[in-house]
Amino acid sequence: MSIGIRRLALLLLLSPAVLHAQDEIVDRGNLAYQEGEYTAAIEAYEAVIEGGFSSAGLQYNLGNAYFKSGNLGRSILHWERALALSPGDPDTRANLELARSLTADAIEPMPTFWLFALTKGWVNLLSTTLLLIVVGLAWFTVTTGIVVRVLGRTDRMIALGRLSTMIGLPLLILFGATLLVRELGVGSADRGVVLVEMVPARSAPAEDDDLTLFEVHEGTRVRIDQRTGSWVEVVLDDGKVGWIPAEAMGII
Repeated sequence: MSIGIRRLALLLLLSPAVLHAQDEIVDRGNLAYQEGEYTAAIEAYEAVIEGGFSSAGLQYNLGNAYFKSGNLGRSILHWERALALSPGDPDTRANLELARSLTADAIEPMPTFWLFALTKGWVNLLSTTLLLIVVGLAWFTVTTGIVVRVLGRTDRMIALGRLSTMIGLPLLILFGATLLVRELGVGSADRGVVLVEMVPARSAPAEDDDLTLFEVHEGTRVRIDQRTGSWVEVVLDDGKVGWIPAEAMGII
């Protein structure tokens, strides 16, 4: 189950008192950030996330706090997480563009097949929250249409029910499938961000300098191909492949 669905299920089960307590911690983090106390802000935001709460705004604020404290890798990690929750957010994209320009690795991404790019663009077109709202409205429209068709006593009511179903069903299928693809991660590999200043990428999962292929630096985004023990095989956006210790990176 993805972060978005898990969080929605959790929020439905928690009491208002618990939610209020988490809001108070976020407020303390926001106040600390405004006063330039970035370490205190980070501690507050991280406490909320460790408690099982997450949102695009919270991840965005945490990224800002890490950036202000001089931690480039973790700022990029949390902005990437914010972007995953709200793909169209311009502020997050702008911050990521700035942060990536400060990383040591100048990576030229490989071209993406147009069909894959189009599919990815559609899946990430709406934020998770907005997508849930659209799916909910489509489901309500379909359900209402079916009820009206069954219980309608006039031809006009039956026709309205049929129209409601015809409009809602395609939307429910389209956006429902999009939500499932995003939340289940269908066709997408895990990605991570390097959090240490520098880590050697090796041809095999072993602590042997003779196996070093290249170096990866803090803030670089990688795709995870496979894992073995405490090592992960990563692929850079330019196609380079190597093994690095799992502890050297954070999962987006």
